[in-house]
Formats: sequence, C-alpha cells, structure tokens
Amino acid sequence: DVVSNMQNTFFPMLRLSPANDDLSQFTPSMIPGIEPVPGEPQDDKGIALLLPSFTGLLERGRMGTNNVYPDRGGIVRQYPVYRDHFGWRVPSLPAKVGEVLGWKNPMEPEVYLNWRGKFGAFRSVRFSDVFEDFLRRDRQRATDEFTNKIVIIGSTASALFDSKPTPMEKIHPGVEILATAIGNIKNGDWITQAKNPWLFTALAL
Repeated sequence: DVVSNMQNTFFPMLRLSPANDDLSQFTPSMIPGIEPVPGEPQDDKGIALLLPSFTGLLERGRMGTNNVYPDRGGIVRQYPVYRDHFGWRVPSLPAKVGEVLGWKNPMEPEVYLNWRGKFGAFRSVRFSDVFEDFLRRDRQRATDEFTNKIVIIGSTASALFDSKPTPMEKIHPGVEILATAIGNIKNGDWITQAKNPWLFTALAL
C-alpha cells in the first residue's frame, strides 16, 4: 500500500535465462515500462522475468532489470542500459530511474562503468540501525538524513552471494555495482570508448 502510493520508489526485475521463456506466462506487452523497439516488429511471446510481487507497483511500471553480465574474463566492466527481446525494449533499473527523474540516458545498450573506487566508496548505513532508531520515542538520527538522497536497499555480505568480481574488487557487492551505474547515469560520466582506430594508433606512437 505504501509503495503503490509513492512516486519515488523503484524495484528490480530479474531477467531469467531465455531457455525459460517458453515457460513464462508473462508477455512483454503485459508489463508496464517495456516499450516496442522503434522500427521493429513485436513478437508478444513469453519472456522469463522475475517481477516484484506488488500489484500497485506493477501497474506504475517503475521497474528495471538489475542483471549484470561479466565479460569473457569473468569481470564486470559494463552495465546494461537496456536489452531488446522480440522487438521489445527492456530497461535496466538505472535507466528506468534516469528516465523517471529526467536524466539523459545513454543511447548505447550498455556502458563501461566509471568506478568510484573499491568497496566502501559509497556511504552505507545498516538497516537495523535505522530501523531501531525509527522505533525510539526520542530519535537520535537526523530527520533529514536521507532527504534528497538516492537510497539503495541491498546486501553487502559476501555470504549472500550478491557479489561479482570487478576491476576494483575481487568480491564487489552487487548493491555497489548498481550504485555505480546509477551514479554514472545521474552524472553522465560513464566511460565512452573511442571508435576511431587511428586514435589508438596515435596514442601508441
């Protein structure tokens, strides 16, 4: 009930293996926020997505995938902006946040991440500390602690398996990878590769 009436909450979708598409009863046209790819025919076949369980949130469409795809060396260097499936465009969670908040999203389907540093580059707060303070009659935390902030709720414990190797860390929590992608889109400072081969030749010389 709470999140259905809020305009600033976003939730992840998990893109499952395409091998499960035939088993899915969800088609892209049934999922708000998934749009047709311009100039391509749409095939409204099943797509395997793990969706949030909030009906109100599903209706508002404030969702995006939080999948990351390591490169051949097993390192996460890029983050998807969107993925096209059957003529439909499925946005990532950072791209959906950027779209709703009016940021300029990258045109590329994926971008190289501009890392902020090793684990701990983003300020983190233990959920239990915030919750315990919320239950106190006389709260000790600042009432504006999260005002005008983007707050990502996630886990950092390696035992919960939400971690991937990155150029910064051998075990980098997924929540910080997500924060990096959101920060890159917010600030427009993702890494862009030069496409002119002569530039690399000049640099090498």
